[in-house]
Amino acid sequence: MHGYLSVAVVLIAGSLFVSGGVAVRTGRLLPWLRRRCVRPAMWGYGAMFTSAGLAAQTTYGVWDVLGGSPILETAVPLACVLLMIAGFWFQLLATRPPLDT
Repeated sequence: MHGYLSVAVVLIAGSLFVSGGVAVRTGRLLPWLRRRCVRPAMWGYGAMFTSAGLAAQTTYGVWDVLGGSPILETAVPLACVLLMIAGFWFQLLATRPPLDT
């Protein structure tokens, strides 16, 4: 991936992070999410996890900032993918009604 593409992806991830922070802080969502989302704070945390994982993986993929260690070359992308999966999972759970026990 070229540097200019990573800048665009990081800007998009940054806007997702900001919208997640607004959802956590105020409970307000983007207009197309208001009908589906039951728990805006959980959706916001999921958005922030997803955007952090996406930005970290994009940045690490373009600029090798950790020195090229073989262990880190496997661990960092794996951690980023797990962070994005956790974020997607939180966003999915935010659209489901809570279970009453």
